Amino acid sequence: MRVHIVGGGLIGLSCAWRLRSAGHQVTVLDAAPQARAASWAAGGMLAPHHEALNHPEHHDHELWRLGCRSLARWRDLAAELGGSAQIDHREGGGVVPLRSPAVDASAARLAAAGVAVRALTAAELADREPALAAVPGGGWWLPGGQVDPRRCLERLAALCVAQGVAVRQAAVHGLQPGRVALADGTSLESDQVVLASGAWTPALAALAGIDLHGEPVKGQMLRFAVPDGLLAHFVHAPGTYLIPRAGQGVVVGATMVQAGFDQRDDPAAIARLAAGAQALVPALAGAAIAERWTGLRPRLRHGRPVLARLAPGLVLATGHFRNGILLAPATADAVLGLVEGRPDALIDCFAMPAEPGVAPERIMG
Repeated sequence: MRVHIVGGGLIGLSCAWRLRSAGHQVTVLDAAPQARAASWAAGGMLAPHHEALNHPEHHDHELWRLGCRSLARWRDLAAELGGSAQIDHREGGGVVPLRSPAVDASAARLAAAGVAVRALTAAELADREPALAAVPGGGWWLPGGQVDPRRCLERLAALCVAQGVAVRQAAVHGLQPGRVALADGTSLESDQVVLASGAWTPALAALAGIDLHGEPVKGQMLRFAVPDGLLAHFVHAPGTYLIPRAGQGVVVGATMVQAGFDQRDDPAAIARLAAGAQALVPALAGAAIAERWTGLRPRLRHGRPVLARLAPGLVLATGHFRNGILLAPATADAVLGLVEGRPDALIDCFAMPAEPGVAPERIMG
C-alpha cells in the first residue's frame, strides 16, 4: 500500500517506521528541513502515572490507558533504534517531591489499579535523590521512563531512510483522501494519507474540510550544564520538571502559554523556570544555563489526541499535547491498524469528536 505521511516529527517518523516495517511503501513530507517543533523541544518523560498523579482527571481514563500501553512499547522501540544507550532510554521511574491529600488519593487510586507506586518518607526521598532540597512531608516514586527526544529523532530518521522510507522536504498546499498537493504544483496519489503535523495539523486538515478546533501551546525550557549523576531520576513537581540527560546536564521545563505560533523567547519565563529548579535542587544555583528553547505543543480543544480514519484514504494522528513522546509507539501501532483496517477498542475512543451542533457526518465538510 502507498502511504504519504504529512509531518516529520517523532509521531510521523514512528508511523513511517511501523508502516514500512509492515511492508508498505511510505513517503514522509514536511515543510521544514528538520524537525524542530514539539518533538525536538520536548523533555522526554515517559510518565503516564505521573500525569495521572498530578492531573487526577487522567486516572482510569482512556488517555492514561493509552499511555500505559505506549510506555510498555518503548523498550521494543528503543531496541529497534539501536539500544537504550543510543537514545538515553531509562526505565528507573521518577519521583514526585510532594505529599498532600489530593496527591495521596491519586496515588492510592493508581495502586488499586495495579501500579507499583511507593510512598517515600523525607529520609527515603533524600536517599533516592540527595540533591533535592529537603521535603519534610516526603513524596512518591512511580514507575516510568525517559528518552532523549533529539537522539530519538536522529536515530529514527536514519532508520527510516535506511529501510526505504522516502523523506521529502515539501510544503503541502492541498489535501484530500488519497491525494496530497505540494507547493510546487506536484500532486501525489496514494492509498492512504496520514496527517501527523503536530501544531500545524489543524491548518492542514482545513484543506480537506476538517475542523479540528486546535491551537498550539507554547512551552519554554532550559538546560543546566552540570555533570552526570546530579539526579538519578526525573523529578516531576507541580509546575516544574527536571530530567537528567546523559552528557547534557539537566533539562528543566516547561511553561504553558497560548500565544499562537509565537516562539519568541520570554526571558522572564526562563528566569522563573530556573528559579523553580534551583529551589528544588540547590546545587543548580551555581550552574550555567547551557541552552534555552521554545516548542509548540499540539493541543486540540477537547484536550485529547485524535487517532482516527476519517474517510477511505485519510487518517489523523494528532493532538498529543504534553504526551507526544510517550505516545509515539502506541500511535504508530494505531496508525498501522487504521491503515490496514484492523479494529482496536481503545483506539476507537480517540475518534474525531463532533462539535456541539455539528452532525458527525458533516465533520468532513
